[in-house]
Amino acid sequence: MSGVARALKIHPGEQHVAGSLIALSFVVMAGQVIGQSAATALFFDRVGTDALPTVYLLQGASCLALMLVMTGALGRTDQRRAFLVMGAALAVVVLAERLALLGDATWVYWVLWLTVALAVLIQTVFVWGIAGMVIDTRQAKRLFPLFAAGGILGSVMGGLVTAPLVHLVGAANLLLAWAGTLVAAWALGRWILPATAYRATRRPSRPGPVADLVSALRYVMRSRLLVWMTLAAVLFSVLFYSLFLPWAAAAAARYPTADGVAGFIGLFSAVTTGAAFLVSAGATNRLFVRFGIALTVVVLPLLYVGSFGILLVTSTFAMLVGVRAVTGIWLQGVASPAWETLTNVVPSDRRDQVRTFLNGGPAQAGTAIAGVIALVGTNVLTPRQLTVVGLITAVITVGVAWAIKRSYATALVDALRAGRPVFRDAASRVAPVPLDDDAQAIDTVVAAADDPSPSVRRLAVQLLAGVDETRVTVRLHAALDDDDPGVVALAATALAGRSDDPAIAERLRALAVDEDAGVRATAVAAVSLAPASIGAPIAASAIDDRASAVRASAVRSLAVLDPDSARSPAIALLQDPSALVRRAAADACAAIPDGTVAALLDALGRPASRDAALDALTQLELGDHRADIDAFATGLLTEALRDLGLANEIVAADDATALLRDAVLARGRATARAAVRAIALTHDDGASLRSAVENLDASDGAQVATALETLESTSAQALVRPLIPLWDRSDGRRHDGGAATSDAIGRATHDPDRFIAMCGELARSDHQGGTPMDVQTTMPPMERVLFLRKVPLFDELAPADLLPIAEVADEQLFSDGDRLGAEGEMGDGMHVIVSGSVHVRSGDETIAERGPGDVVGELSLITARPRMADLIADGDVRTIWITRRAFEGMVHDRPDVAIGVMRVLAMRLAEHAPERAHA
Repeated sequence: MSGVARALKIHPGEQHVAGSLIALSFVVMAGQVIGQSAATALFFDRVGTDALPTVYLLQGASCLALMLVMTGALGRTDQRRAFLVMGAALAVVVLAERLALLGDATWVYWVLWLTVALAVLIQTVFVWGIAGMVIDTRQAKRLFPLFAAGGILGSVMGGLVTAPLVHLVGAANLLLAWAGTLVAAWALGRWILPATAYRATRRPSRPGPVADLVSALRYVMRSRLLVWMTLAAVLFSVLFYSLFLPWAAAAAARYPTADGVAGFIGLFSAVTTGAAFLVSAGATNRLFVRFGIALTVVVLPLLYVGSFGILLVTSTFAMLVGVRAVTGIWLQGVASPAWETLTNVVPSDRRDQVRTFLNGGPAQAGTAIAGVIALVGTNVLTPRQLTVVGLITAVITVGVAWAIKRSYATALVDALRAGRPVFRDAASRVAPVPLDDDAQAIDTVVAAADDPSPSVRRLAVQLLAGVDETRVTVRLHAALDDDDPGVVALAATALAGRSDDPAIAERLRALAVDEDAGVRATAVAAVSLAPASIGAPIAASAIDDRASAVRASAVRSLAVLDPDSARSPAIALLQDPSALVRRAAADACAAIPDGTVAALLDALGRPASRDAALDALTQLELGDHRADIDAFATGLLTEALRDLGLANEIVAADDATALLRDAVLARGRATARAAVRAIALTHDDGASLRSAVENLDASDGAQVATALETLESTSAQALVRPLIPLWDRSDGRRHDGGAATSDAIGRATHDPDRFIAMCGELARSDHQGGTPMDVQTTMPPMERVLFLRKVPLFDELAPADLLPIAEVADEQLFSDGDRLGAEGEMGDGMHVIVSGSVHVRSGDETIAERGPGDVVGELSLITARPRMADLIADGDVRTIWITRRAFEGMVHDRPDVAIGVMRVLAMRLAEHAPERAHA
């Protein structure tokens, strides 16, 4: 089994869920074909094909109503329960209908037909909804095509066994076989989704299904491509049922008994589905590469034109079977996956909504329109005239499909400009093969490589790197002379894999050591696409680059090119000072699963690398290391509770003790977050625990309260409940100060954490009557920390993060009338005002006044433009001076500083217009 699993790209630990979902898809689709064959045969036999126009109307309305109900219900209820209930309910309905057939009431056959139509929607949601609950996005790319293949195999098998079953039990009893598959599917669903792992949760309120439909319609109407696709969805549905009607009538006439019709339909379904699978696996991708995805959609209405044209000449049973088989094979094997792929130009956050709209709204409207046409036409038109109507509809659809092809090119360009590569995507649920290339998309990308925007050219060249065509190679050579170094780096990387020219590799090496860190980072990131013999040495040499962006790119690229060589540096970089590098190192470790888990467990013991190691472990299989994780989490829980106890003993009687208490709480919270994240690695409620941790430090108190409530509602509540007071200080113990606080301060001074020990010394000095901060002498670093805590720019930083800033900052003193900065000069730093006030002047006009805690000069640093006003001291002024390099390092390595910068800028912009023109 392990060999088969490897061949199918099923990773260790996934065999159970992958096998179960393949079986689920197989069983559901096999039963669906059997049930559809039975319902169609019984309807033809007892009601007749003359009633099909009316049933089309009912089917379109019923499916649209069900789509709205399901959209609303699934957004408001526990999904596990909803999926299992819909599976069980469908089985009960089918069994009830089989019992109702004993009375031979005509209405039962109408209901049975509609049940099959609705079952297609229900079972699609059932299968893929369950798959979505247990398969994450990374797994879906590998496993969803297997589930789709299982469904296709089930359809073929269901069609093949229909005829033998009919001979054994009769058409009516095929419903029992269908019900049996539904029961089996329900049991598999319960097995895949155990109740203990998926507890009912309160789902947030959201707009109703009608509002969802309206929202999707508004979005669709803004896109020419989607407007044409909406019209095409209506027309394709009309064409499908217009051809189905004469085919059904001919089948009913050829096989006068229900058993005969059921056997024929089952065999027809098996043959067409099997042929569609072979076409999909063997020809679809080649057709996309040669002609483009959009053009293959145009072929479908052309086939309908040919079909209706042939039927005008002859409409024998054999001819009807032949034309419907050809259109059905193309529809399932080529047009459907192409149609699904067209929607890839839609942003990912809108894609599912648009797909649901196209497949639910317009498609069902088309079914109803087909019913109206057939219903009216039966009374006033001859069969030949109805065929002419179908032919005219097909010709109109050709025009609409051609408009889709033309607007698809425009949509591709728009997506490229928005930075969304769309012509490479995973296999769709319809076709079990990856849709790697699209001729029309490649033409668009080649043209985009000449776009005026460097970002568009970069994306275009990056996409062309994986396309091995002469025209693409020529365009990549031309890109070597581009003005943008990023484009050159990407082009050189792409060509290095297809050319023996040493000059190309040398060009890439030169870019990787360029003086500009941005160029180096781009080049090193690009080498991940180069041959390992060229790219790996370049990435390895950049691991120790002075620029954090280059180090981050290097470790990512090396993990792709040479995983074994990347393992050690990736683990070492988990302790890098830059959060950007630590994040890249975590991703690299996660991409090198062999032999990495043990090293990551070791990295957990080092505070500097702990968070990054946890990030990596979240993406890896823990295997036999789960007990080690649990032991680590237990140790962290003990440390966090120790800090909570120490913080509860400290009464914040002054700024120094408040700093000490907050520093202890901050360390306790950091330790507790790491403990909860570690628990999440081995716990059934891991997703809920991780989600709660991500929101514990939100600025919105209601959001923090929700996160704490989430922690207490998980099955790990016994472990995490003692940590709640770290954030919910209303539960903290109260002291009157005195001996308890003094004792706690004394213990803090001997803490192994340097910053907390320094905070303890500062608080002890204040308690012992130490000298208050003297504004005429240089402040010690800890005094600066006390002051920086009150500066809005640093509001989001933890106390310990202020010490590095305080240590690199300088103090400056200014007398009345001194200039802190002159209009027109390039700012090389900013001032945080400690005492005094500063006038911001433009000419002779004072446009703003800044006082203690305010920041001046920051705008020049951010915009890299000359100062826009003079900064004049009003009386004696004392400031903390932060250089440009220190400021840029803070913003880059501490994202929370960037939040503070944005807050200050928002305050500036909120002032009067003249006041915005400051340094």
